[in-house]
Amino acid sequence: MSSLEIIANDDDDHELQQNENHNDDRKLLSIDELNSDRERSKLRHWKESDYAAGLVEPTWADEWEVYRKKHCCDWGCGCVTYPSAVVCTWLGAGRIGNMAVLKERYVMVEADDDDDENTVVVDKEERQLSRQSNNTTDAKTTPDATPKQLVRKREIQLVVGPYWPLLIFITYPLIFGMSAFTLYRGIPGKPLFIQILWAILTVQLIRSLFNTGFRDPGVLPRRMTVPSAKENSNGLRLVHNSRSWKWDDRAHSYRPKNSTYCPECKVVVEEFDHTCPWTGTAIGKKNMGSFQTFVKLVFVCLVLDSFLLISAV
Repeated sequence: MSSLEIIANDDDDHELQQNENHNDDRKLLSIDELNSDRERSKLRHWKESDYAAGLVEPTWADEWEVYRKKHCCDWGCGCVTYPSAVVCTWLGAGRIGNMAVLKERYVMVEADDDDDENTVVVDKEERQLSRQSNNTTDAKTTPDATPKQLVRKREIQLVVGPYWPLLIFITYPLIFGMSAFTLYRGIPGKPLFIQILWAILTVQLIRSLFNTGFRDPGVLPRRMTVPSAKENSNGLRLVHNSRSWKWDDRAHSYRPKNSTYCPECKVVVEEFDHTCPWTGTAIGKKNMGSFQTFVKLVFVCLVLDSFLLISAV
């Protein structure tokens, strides 16, 4: 082979290598563009969310896709969303922060002056009908009152926190197991009033746990501005103190002073107390009563079951 042929082959190999490097750069650029588009979509969904929640993947399917790319569940890193990503993707559940929404609905409520752009106003005919009904019912009491328009807002009906596996696979099995064992060994032969009392307490225990673990703990809607002044039923003008509202960067929302951002659930909860792994969720204003009932009934039922089992020996 002549020297010219060797030089020509070297030039061809060099050009081929340059083309391959160029193609690799284009692939790398497209991946970067895809990731940047994904991050922009994630940020946009976070800022436009109806609820004051943290920055997470928009859906559980997106969360599952992230785990698939990592090829690990990150349990060692303290991540608690892997079970939700697997199960909720299959169920098609919604997502608010790290909480899985199993059921929600839209309700019609009167619009406030500080309602944001996330609320959906009903059509004109419904507003006119509502105004006419308001005028007829309130004509005697408040003849000069201006009827408010109706808006459509989301209402959470069933939701579970990030620790729902502990609720489903530990707390409930312990309660059902202990109750079934007591029913089999301790209840037979006991007076009727004791049997009825035991049944009522056990059912209330299960019900209070359900209302704690599957109900809205008090997740607040996103507010981009501090609410304006309002008038109460007595006509007194109530002025919101701006100092009682704080901007929370993690939720990208204003939150009242009596609320807290839960880092595990990644939502702002009104009157947040703590996150309970045994009930799987955060404890706040809307489920505090059920949680306190559950704690009391756990102690009462444990004592009653122990007494029934010991007396049956």
